[in-house]
Amino acid sequence: MIVNDGAKLSREGWRLVRQMLDDLTATIEEDAETELELLEGMRVLARITALCSELSVDVDAEAPWFFSMNSEARLVGGPNPDGDYFLAMIDGRRRYRVSGRRGTSAYLGFQVLAGVGLTPRRMAAYVSDSDLVVADDGTFAFVLATEEPTTEERAGHPWVAMPEDASAIVVRQYIADRAVEMGAELAIEPLDAPGSPPLPTDAGLAEQLTGMAWTMAKLATLHRTIRPDLLDAPNQLVTAEAADLGSADTTPDNLYMIGTFRLEPDEALVIDLVPPATRYWSVTLENIWHECIDPRRRSSSITNARAVPRSDGTVRIVVADGEGDGELDNRLDTGGRHRGFVVVRWLDNPDPPPVTTRVVPRAAVEP
Repeated sequence: MIVNDGAKLSREGWRLVRQMLDDLTATIEEDAETELELLEGMRVLARITALCSELSVDVDAEAPWFFSMNSEARLVGGPNPDGDYFLAMIDGRRRYRVSGRRGTSAYLGFQVLAGVGLTPRRMAAYVSDSDLVVADDGTFAFVLATEEPTTEERAGHPWVAMPEDASAIVVRQYIADRAVEMGAELAIEPLDAPGSPPLPTDAGLAEQLTGMAWTMAKLATLHRTIRPDLLDAPNQLVTAEAADLGSADTTPDNLYMIGTFRLEPDEALVIDLVPPATRYWSVTLENIWHECIDPRRRSSSITNARAVPRSDGTVRIVVADGEGDGELDNRLDTGGRHRGFVVVRWLDNPDPPPVTTRVVPRAAVEP
């Protein structure tokens, strides 16, 4: 039987998704300066829609799982292409055990986000790799719950407190050199046995669709919300505070500098930096929509493990179109984009590294 007048809330939520797609398309059309930016903008919107559907609709907080927010082609929302981002959607009123094997990646961190519905998300708990209790065989585990479980329930694993409105766990992993580092193995399981899978409800699906629409809006407009002033002051880098990036979108041990590049085809942006004294740092190019620039097949990001220092210990990074100039180390390829974002990431050390930038003719770049 077809119920034409049912699911009123969910229909309204779906209309919001459709309207958001139209509104964001208009934003892309307004902000794109070239046909390439327009094409990439529409493709980014499609990829964002797929991601937001997965993290809003394809969820089961009673029996959650970790899934990758990135794919081989989808790196939207300003991620680190030399890292992995895993997400599990949870319910703070339930209890979970997170477990795994540490591996040898440069960094691993677990961030618990709180906030439900349209409430802004906030960081409610954080477990860094320095906090993990790792056994001799490389395994670890901890229990998430609002109140401390019994000794038997903890089974020797640490308790991490979370609020009742906890809604997600974000896992960040940075890998300086994938040829030698081994990524972590991760799992999450409910501490209490889940019941039978629930049937969808009008109110529940409507809330998911509404959340999907507004998350799409957030991710598709980062160029307007994260230091948009830098678009008018290109080819320089500034230290970015957590509030600049969204306090729920970073952690205390992740630090950043951010800027934009704007170059003519015969120009290059030369970045000279003193590498920060830390276990991990990287420099990444993004297009105007905060999407990584083809890192799987293009040299558009570099880490401390791959960067070649100069004789004085500094690192010179050259941002320009094309892979050419084979004698130059640390070349980052814009892939034909005349503008975009530059992000410097590093860990632990709160002091930003000394950095200078200048635009020069490509032919005048020196190693």
